[in-house]
Amino acid sequence: MNGIVLTLLSFYGWLLLVRFLTMRGLGPFSSFTRDMSKFMLGKALGPANELFQNRPGSAGRTWLLHGVMWFIIASTLTFTTLWRAHEPDALASLGSVGYAPTDAQSLAALHLVSVFGALSMTLIGAGLLVQSRLSGSLASESNGALMGWAWSATTFVGLILAHTSLIGEVAWFELPPVYYLVFSLIALPLLINHLLTVTEDEVPPVVPQWFLVLGLASLVWIGPAGLLLLQGENQLLAWWMLKVVFGCWLLATALGIAHHVVPAALGRPLWSRSLSTVALVGTFLTVTPLGASGGVSEAGEFLQAMVGIFLALSLLPLIAAVANLCATASGGWQKLSTSHGASMTMVGVVLLIPVALTSLFASVSAFGGGDELSHIAGTLDMLAIWAALGLIALGGAHCMFPHASGRQLFSQSKSRWTFWMLIIGVFGFAVGQLIVDHVDATLAGEGVAEALEAAEVTAPDLAGSLALFAAVMFYGVVVGSLLLMQNMIMGIFRGVPVEEDLAVPAGPTPVRHTLTAGSTSIRRLLSAGVGVDTEIIVGDDDGGRLSLADLANQADEVDDDADEEVDEVPDVDVEADEVPDAVSLNRMRKTELVDLASSLGKESSGTKADIIARLVA
Repeated sequence: MNGIVLTLLSFYGWLLLVRFLTMRGLGPFSSFTRDMSKFMLGKALGPANELFQNRPGSAGRTWLLHGVMWFIIASTLTFTTLWRAHEPDALASLGSVGYAPTDAQSLAALHLVSVFGALSMTLIGAGLLVQSRLSGSLASESNGALMGWAWSATTFVGLILAHTSLIGEVAWFELPPVYYLVFSLIALPLLINHLLTVTEDEVPPVVPQWFLVLGLASLVWIGPAGLLLLQGENQLLAWWMLKVVFGCWLLATALGIAHHVVPAALGRPLWSRSLSTVALVGTFLTVTPLGASGGVSEAGEFLQAMVGIFLALSLLPLIAAVANLCATASGGWQKLSTSHGASMTMVGVVLLIPVALTSLFASVSAFGGGDELSHIAGTLDMLAIWAALGLIALGGAHCMFPHASGRQLFSQSKSRWTFWMLIIGVFGFAVGQLIVDHVDATLAGEGVAEALEAAEVTAPDLAGSLALFAAVMFYGVVVGSLLLMQNMIMGIFRGVPVEEDLAVPAGPTPVRHTLTAGSTSIRRLLSAGVGVDTEIIVGDDDGGRLSLADLANQADEVDDDADEEVDEVPDVDVEADEVPDAVSLNRMRKTELVDLASSLGKESSGTKADIIARLVA
């Protein structure tokens, strides 16, 4: 018990420290700390950092390309694992070239590549692009790109180690604990990069940025904690580490990306700031049900009750996030459907609820209970990776990559095929594999085999046929990953250039809002999601900036009817000694009426109706 208390104190103490650094820096040492951090991210790395240009989006592009590549590898390994469950000798011919892994080695490689290769790299890449768009620019793009190559190389080394005798028996942490410390060391510069980006921006961070920063902080904590806590292979501490990986790292980062991608695709702010705050706080204060295969064989009744309560409470932030994003998309489904990446993200968000709900029962059963649902725990973990978190990650890559490369994806047809192959593959696998798990569990029940043998009845090979169906359906995920990678690479060279004016992000409250020449109204600004903390940028030659307080002081100059849209305003040529009739005057803009009144020597102040009344008098 003392070990888990110390673990919780260290984890939440670290998160509070990161929050303090994000909001206030280090007091009088803040400027010194920022300068040292910039030096460590840049010049301290020497020639290695000069290999990458510090261009906007270069870090995110590197991470996304590597992430989708690992998605292809991870989905291929998953497919071969499913196929071998139906046909154990399917890869026996590869033994002639030395590739003959055991089941434990294949599972260790699959866990590593799926979580730390595919999901982590894709989520980090999309998170870097979200951060740069919300803050204007990333603190160090070159360092972010360099860390991407380092992370990918570390994953490749781990893939090789997973096929050796170095693997252990801790679920999802089969490699030596020191190996995961390397990931934390690589993630630390990324966290500093995020902190510098947020603290240098004058605008307070919004909810997606908090998800990304605290999620990365959780990843940094995993390495040292794993090295210190998993040496004795303590089941309780290993279970908590698994929950941190799935909940505070993967889930939190995925929710941060979803909270940006969906509003940005729709061009509207989030429906509720309060629900997004509930999702943010609840994600880190509760215990996620994802990661259902992790369990504790023995636990006291009090600890079981507390874990069950926190597992059940974890559904509240998930429901808040899903309800908030669905309400945001309400009324804009047609526009959302035009973006296959945003649609993919939205499907992954909706699938969080059924996957989390079923994982909740499996997690409660596995923690000190009878573990009656252990036969579906592995499938639930795969659905969490591929059906929920995976779709959000790939949807984020689909939406954010054009802003990193400067060009749209090459083909809308490939985007559509990617979407449908992933959706059909995930749903087909879920249906087939869950049926296989239940059939196998039923046939393996106590006394079932003896009863069938006594009755001289041969059980039909239903599970084998459905296992084959599940493997074939999952191959759609492999094809979808290949199509996305092809679409991204071809888009770099042959895609349509992205218009910068269309790349304005939409968040819970827009961080910046640009005003063009002409008149507007407070109602239009509020409908665009402008809040009290929004920075108003006026598009003039002087590059001046106005706040909402400045706009309020100029409210007397805004026409009461400025929110009425006029499709086309005809040009009216007015001679100095000729005044048009009232109908023509009503069609003129207020600025034109002011000029006309001034040229005739009449008072030009007041509303549009006042000026027209003076002109026709």
